[in-house]
Amino acid sequence: MDYKLDYIKFQNEVKRRGIQFLVHFTETINLLSILEHKKIYSRAQLENLKIEHQDLLDFIEFNDTLRLDELKNYINLSLSFPNYFLFNKFREKMNHVYINWCILKINPCYIYANETLFSVSNAASNASRYQYKITGDYQKFLMLFKDQLSLSSFNGTKVVNRSNINDQYTTDVQAEVLVKDQIEYADIIEICFPDKETLASAKAACIDYDTSKFIIDPIVFTSIRK
Repeated sequence: MDYKLDYIKFQNEVKRRGIQFLVHFTETINLLSILEHKKIYSRAQLENLKIEHQDLLDFIEFNDTLRLDELKNYINLSLSFPNYFLFNKFREKMNHVYINWCILKINPCYIYANETLFSVSNAASNASRYQYKITGDYQKFLMLFKDQLSLSSFNGTKVVNRSNINDQYTTDVQAEVLVKDQIEYADIIEICFPDKETLASAKAACIDYDTSKFIIDPIVFTSIRK
């Protein structure tokens, strides 16, 4: 992995804030392709390689246009805790007994990978794309933790304050770290499930693969950043 030229500054800030992992959520059905190919791929990579993968964005509509071609080459991650606003939207929309979810904790070294970008809110939002811009520089990374963000949209302006949020969390829960193309399976720290039943089901479905990273962690499935 190639790092940013000033990656030491990123490393120091990651350590100072106690950021231990990045977060990515997906349906458990997608674990099979991740385990088989030993990578998490961006949507564009999946299409190029003709890998079958359940695309969450096919099932839900938002006010912002999520299906942006310029973002197809990136994997959307959160810092230290899932984007529970988006995660809850998906779970509400796709509330079927046969759909289970898992949350992947990923090595934070991808924060300072050379092509990684940062978005202060949802990367498809007007506030991120036009007001604050999406870039990969150190100052934009620091902006994820700004004391106050004023986010403009078609519906007006929303002000988001940190107000006692722990250092490892972004000011806006919808802030994103965008990783280019792929993430190595070796850099996945844990694959989390909310309960014993979901874990057992996932292990049974992935019986031909190493499931040693599968764990139960109900906290990351809540809407409370502690």
